[in-house]
Amino acid sequence: MKPKNITIIILLAASSLLFQGCDEIYECVFNINPEIHDRPLEIGFVGERYFDEVTAEISNEVNDNDYYYDFEVYGDIPPGLSVDIRRRSVEFFGRPEERGNYRFTVELFVESYDYYGYDGSPTCSDSAIRQFTIQVVD
Repeated sequence: MKPKNITIIILLAASSLLFQGCDEIYECVFNINPEIHDRPLEIGFVGERYFDEVTAEISNEVNDNDYYYDFEVYGDIPPGLSVDIRRRSVEFFGRPEERGNYRFTVELFVESYDYYGYDGSPTCSDSAIRQFTIQVVD
């Protein structure tokens, strides 16, 4: 590589650090992101007890318990089921009342606090979103 090209690369990297900060680059290079686990939810049976959960983590982060997880659930939840938001999961429980396929969305927002207070951008992406379906049969 020519010395001029190396200089340009160094200047671009330095300006990137200046505008984004070192943390954001580190978070994106190492793919530190909120992640909602992708797995199918259990089939429910009308009138029978139901329980399942959607779980989350911060990918590639050993201290993912240090983050504040904030979930939003919107869409169709089977009648008879309740939603309980826990620290790192969303629980679905109850007795489904009607058969059908119920599609909904779970969105996760994460925040963290460091020695100086709130970290407005603790991960490369501040949120994750995933679609789920609960099928209820007779």
